[in-house]
Amino acid sequence: MKKEGWLALLRKSVEEFNHYRASHPHEPVDLSEAPLGFTNLPNINLEGADLRRAMFEGANLTGARFDRASMESANFRTAILAGASLRHVNVYYGTFQGADLRDASLVGAKLRKVSFCEANLAGAVFSGADLGEADMRWAKYRLDDLADADLSSARLRD
Repeated sequence: MKKEGWLALLRKSVEEFNHYRASHPHEPVDLSEAPLGFTNLPNINLEGADLRRAMFEGANLTGARFDRASMESANFRTAILAGASLRHVNVYYGTFQGADLRDASLVGAKLRKVSFCEANLAGAVFSGADLGEADMRWAKYRLDDLADADLSSARLRD
């Protein structure tokens, strides 16, 4: 399916989108550069999707699944990702500035040069995550939550 078809499915409902994905598990999802800002997509299944340069600013993505998605330069500014699964995603140069990532799972995620400024990371799990050169100033988190993450050259609290 082409990008326009995926977007049309999303416009119908998250349930129809997820149902189609479940019945076609090997079909690649291309939503690169998709304008999905300020949408309501709780529990959406975007596992393994191509989300490069997608715009999710202000979107409700509570409980969404992004595992193994390609999200380079994606914009999640002020998005709600509470309880979302972002395991093993690749988000080089993306932004989660001001996003709500409470209790999200970012296990094994590649988050190099990502901005988490002013994000709420309370309870988020970063085991094995690569946060090299990430900007985490003014974000809400506990250093213990980042104990198993690679923080090389990351900008932490001032």
